[in-house]
Amino acid sequence: MSDKNIKNPLDGDADIGIGGIDRYNSETGKSEIIRPSEMGDRPFTIGDYNAQLQDAQDKQKQSENIMSEEEQTIDTGEPVPENPGGIQIAFRPKTAVNIMRCQFPAEVITEINSHIEDVIIPNNVDHSKGLVGQISQHEKSAQLTFPYEGDEVGEMFGGVLERLAKEFVTRSLGEETECKTSMESMWTVHSYSGDYNPIHDHGTKTPMGVSCIMYLQVPRCIQALGNPTEKFEGLNESSGAVDGFTYLTWGTNGMRDVNMMRPITEEYIKPEVGTLIMFPSWLRHGVMPFFSNKKDDERRTLSANINVTLGEQE
Repeated sequence: MSDKNIKNPLDGDADIGIGGIDRYNSETGKSEIIRPSEMGDRPFTIGDYNAQLQDAQDKQKQSENIMSEEEQTIDTGEPVPENPGGIQIAFRPKTAVNIMRCQFPAEVITEINSHIEDVIIPNNVDHSKGLVGQISQHEKSAQLTFPYEGDEVGEMFGGVLERLAKEFVTRSLGEETECKTSMESMWTVHSYSGDYNPIHDHGTKTPMGVSCIMYLQVPRCIQALGNPTEKFEGLNESSGAVDGFTYLTWGTNGMRDVNMMRPITEEYIKPEVGTLIMFPSWLRHGVMPFFSNKKDDERRTLSANINVTLGEQE
């Protein structure tokens, strides 16, 4: 706004500037400069501004939906709040990463654990080559190949994971997205007191890939811990607060940064039997060590990498 010839706005039809002011067009979402020439030869006044504002509001009411019904909802599904001045507002948080959580029935977990104990562990096919996991603190510590071909349970469960990966992609990119998924690798991780997994990411043959972690056995010392994503009580002075948790990170901001309205770019996942988390293969993640008084307490997970090919890339 020009500061030329400004008078007290309380003086009725006061002159608010030869230079004119900016007017916000709620239909186009752009600001327009109202110049004196638009109002004739006289200066632009408060009365003129009110008339212009009223005219804009009338046009807005008469116009058809400025935004479609889909656009008039926030990501949470809540109606768009309306400003008393008639300006429509849509608040859309920017998504940095998508993580899908699935819960499997107890009988499925029992079947997979039985197959691991009856077939996978006795076969003892080492899968640690190329993996960063420090799984070596116990004579039973291991990372073992879980075949997805030539193994009835592996083929069945691999097919389930491929369908979940397709669901993950369509939820991330839109329901109209067509893609093909194929299993890259599956393996089990048998961790004991002191074992851990440094921060790392996964690779797939295709540029786009999905990875997952399924919790099959969780020691009681981990089960007894609180969940920082539900109630954050600080980690610096809470030694052991996330022992055995899966750590996800996709940036540099920590959980404390929410106090400054910075987006949190990390998450601690508390292992729960039957839970599977699925995420893009590029997402860096690790596993915190845990310490148990019981030597044979096992933290058991199943991991998988899944190739994804979009329809137009096939």
